[in-house]
Amino acid sequence: MVSTFSRRRRMIFAALSSMAIAGISSDAVRAREISELGLQPVILQTAGAEEAPIAAEVAEQAEVAAPIAPAPISEPYYMEQPAVSYAPAPSCNCAAVAKKKEAAMGKMKKAYAGVFYGNDFSYLNDPYYAGPSFFGDHFKNLQTPLGKLDLGGETRYRYHNERNHRGVGITGRDDNFWLSRTRLYADWDVCDSVRVYGEVLNAESMGEQFAPRPIEENDFDIQNLFVDLTLFDGAHGKLTTRVGRQELVYGAQRTISPLDWANTRRTFEGIRGLYQNGDTSIDAFWTNFVPVDPDDADEANYDIQFYGAYATQKNTALGTMEAYWLGSDNSDIGFSYQTVGSRVSGKTDGGILYDFEGAYQFGEDATAFDHNAGFFTGGLGRKIETNFLSPTVWFYYDWASGEDDFDQVGRADGGYDHLYPLAHKYNGFMDLFGRRNLHDINVFTLTPLTKKVSMILWYHYFRLDQATTPYSVVMTPYETTNAAGSKDLGSEIDLLFNINLNARNNVLIGYSHFAGGDYYKETTLNPKVGRDDLNGDYDADFFYFQYTTRY
Repeated sequence: MVSTFSRRRRMIFAALSSMAIAGISSDAVRAREISELGLQPVILQTAGAEEAPIAAEVAEQAEVAAPIAPAPISEPYYMEQPAVSYAPAPSCNCAAVAKKKEAAMGKMKKAYAGVFYGNDFSYLNDPYYAGPSFFGDHFKNLQTPLGKLDLGGETRYRYHNERNHRGVGITGRDDNFWLSRTRLYADWDVCDSVRVYGEVLNAESMGEQFAPRPIEENDFDIQNLFVDLTLFDGAHGKLTTRVGRQELVYGAQRTISPLDWANTRRTFEGIRGLYQNGDTSIDAFWTNFVPVDPDDADEANYDIQFYGAYATQKNTALGTMEAYWLGSDNSDIGFSYQTVGSRVSGKTDGGILYDFEGAYQFGEDATAFDHNAGFFTGGLGRKIETNFLSPTVWFYYDWASGEDDFDQVGRADGGYDHLYPLAHKYNGFMDLFGRRNLHDINVFTLTPLTKKVSMILWYHYFRLDQATTPYSVVMTPYETTNAAGSKDLGSEIDLLFNINLNARNNVLIGYSHFAGGDYYKETTLNPKVGRDDLNGDYDADFFYFQYTTRY
């Protein structure tokens, strides 16, 4: 583990340098309006090209010029960005010019994607762009003898105050600490058919009383390093092959996500084919998972293979439709799963938002039985117009099957395995439960308060599917000695304020409370993992503050 002094020194250096960078803007007072990108750090995580129903109304509520949509099925993997042009915009006050200026401003607001290889700074070449300029803009669209180069990154600081849940689950431990994360990237378009992308990540934890979680520390490691080769690009679409270390993000991130909420991020190593033709996109990939090693170089684990195909079709009669097949083989633990699923999302002519997704999972468990499991999510929402506030309200039901035989519970039992998701986005901001052996009935509201501030209020009621045990976000059972005395896990309420300081700086302030249910009162807890330390206190609280700057 990195020494406390070394971590503190690096954090102080990063803080001073990033604050200096963040402060250099020729128009710092021009704060951006609320957009889906503004909600990205917690709810959306990866802004991209696909419209997602949870935040589809945000841009409209705040009158954003160009709405930004989260969680792409296939994020833009190659973007033509011509050389910087200093041609002045035509002097005209007509409506057409105003529209073009508005569109250019919209491009600036969505320039950064959660996966930075999807960033698009083409607004810098737009003669109609008249918005603010930032320090990081000087390192974009750099012309070199061998193509165009973009340099940039992100620095993030987060403070945690955790009561009764330091670690994983309800633990009886309290802690206060700081997390910092720095991402630096270089995006090199060598020519029209060759692109090289590299990104490093450093994640630090400081001031903690207990050992950091595995997702909280990583000592400057390679997050992405790949080569894109465009095989063809024409009337029949575009096909690109990507080889190397790469983050994966698909759909609503219920199965595959880079896990941006974590201080570290998730990545894979392998080969990927990306095809896009208008509203149709198909991705196929074969990769190995890259676990985080805080003290050494992260290396791919060839005993953990992840592969499959993900397809989407936009603008159908049913909205956006997705279908996927995903394979997960883990020789370390001893399971092999195949997951077949689909999702449909969109908005009716009457203004009803909808989001439905489900999957069937089969294969081999670590037990003597075949694996048969599944999950289903259904959500309906609507924007409610009032004279005071205009929230978008959603009602969701999430179900994921569990193992019904308590003697079989384990990491690779018969319950649904949620693979590599952004669990934080759906099953409570406190990350107490993973999508396995779980019913989650929840109500979500997203309310713009001003053009710079929005509020999220989310209520969850959790209940076991089978009377065995709940599972953590890494799919491990909490209790392996005694079966559940009650299926009632409890409820969680999450309150989050999102503040957009300007187009490159964002603040989050959040508070969550968990009220433990009868499961904790009626289940004899296992003293081997210290659960008897709860002393009758089954509730937990979480307060956090986060500042993010991009450059």
